[in-house]
Amino acid sequence: MTALPPPPIRRARSMLFSATLLWGLSFPILRGLELAQRAWAPEVPFPAFAAADMAVRFLGAALVLLPFYARELGSVSRREWSQAGGLALLGGAGLYLQTVGLAQTNASVSAFLTQLYTLVVPLIVACRDRRWPTLRVTGACLLVLLGAALLSPGLLTHLSPAFGEGMIVISTIFFAGQIVWVERPRYAANRAGVVTLLMFAMIGLFFAAAFPLLGGTVAGGHALFATPGLIALMVATVVFCTAINYYIMNRWQRWVSATEAGLIYCLEPVIATMLCAFLPGVISRLASVDYANEALGWNLLIGGALIIGATVLVATERRQLVEMEI
Repeated sequence: MTALPPPPIRRARSMLFSATLLWGLSFPILRGLELAQRAWAPEVPFPAFAAADMAVRFLGAALVLLPFYARELGSVSRREWSQAGGLALLGGAGLYLQTVGLAQTNASVSAFLTQLYTLVVPLIVACRDRRWPTLRVTGACLLVLLGAALLSPGLLTHLSPAFGEGMIVISTIFFAGQIVWVERPRYAANRAGVVTLLMFAMIGLFFAAAFPLLGGTVAGGHALFATPGLIALMVATVVFCTAINYYIMNRWQRWVSATEAGLIYCLEPVIATMLCAFLPGVISRLASVDYANEALGWNLLIGGALIIGATVLVATERRQLVEMEI
């Protein structure tokens, strides 16, 4: 009997590192796109232009994948439809809330707060398995609260999160659900490319239908992408921050544990912060918008370190629980 080849764990790790780099890139690009659109199309209500961005982003990403997987669409299984539908619901809701929140806060802060999903994942597992979170999870939550307070001055002043930060925190619940959905064993044999294409199409069509309901018009939609700079930012978002990222996640995350994937994704805010130190100036020149580089202050570095430390605590505990169950 021929032995099965070992899973491509090393390559999966490398691919997830690449995806994390692109996730970090998405924060300053999306923030710059939002600022430029506000300047060029101030008459478009914010909920409408957020829906327009989601529609163009995901329909464009679907078109990127379509030539590679069009022939396979005729044989989509029920489990592939199920996985794609769940990912579209969870990912679409999470990204829309994140887009709303990103418009109200800095890109680096948004990137750090987004990492809260690595805390939500074990809480979902605890509810599913009917077991209370452990002391380590509780301690990690306290670290996250402290880190968020340092990241958002409004927390210290008003003892309540600002609107933007609040939307991002809520979005992490959907991102956590998305991670759990990707890793469901019943979807292990699904074709990642087909599932990702269907997911993109579902999200894009939903937000395209929602655009006029949220106050959008044809003229307003055209104004959102009326300059070469706006088009360039959206193309970068479609190709690098959507099509490639999600395909890598859906294709390669299955080869590593959720714990290891969470640790790799923890690099996302670090990358975003480093990029925000110089990339906004580049985007400013490209889109003719005032988008200043972010300073690397101690509050950002310490707050981010606390959040990353909390996610590492939780991820390490999850690894121990998995080893005990095995």
